[in-house]
Amino acid sequence: MEKIKQLEQLVDLTLMLLNNLNSEKNHLEQRVRELEKEQESSYKEHEKIKDSQEKIKKLELSKRKLEKERSSVRVKVKKALQKLEKMDFV
Repeated sequence: MEKIKQLEQLVDLTLMLLNNLNSEKNHLEQRVRELEKEQESSYKEHEKIKDSQEKIKKLELSKRKLEKERSSVRVKVKKALQKLEKMDFV
C-alpha cells in the first residue's frame, strides 16, 4: 500500500512538473513571437534609415554639383561684367 502512495505522489509530482513545463513552453513561445515582431519592426526601421541615408548622400552630391556650377557661373558673370565695364558705349 505504501508503494502505491509513493507511486501516486510521483505521478502527481510528474503531472505538476509537466504542467509547469507546458506553461513555461507557452510563455517562451509567446516571447518568441514578440521578439519576431520586434525583429521585423527593427528591420523595417533599419531599411527606412538606410533609404534616408541614401537620399541624404544623393542630396549632398547634388549640392556639391550645384555649388560647383554656381561657382562657375559666378566666374562667367564676373568676366562678362568686366568686359562690359571695359567697353566704351560712346
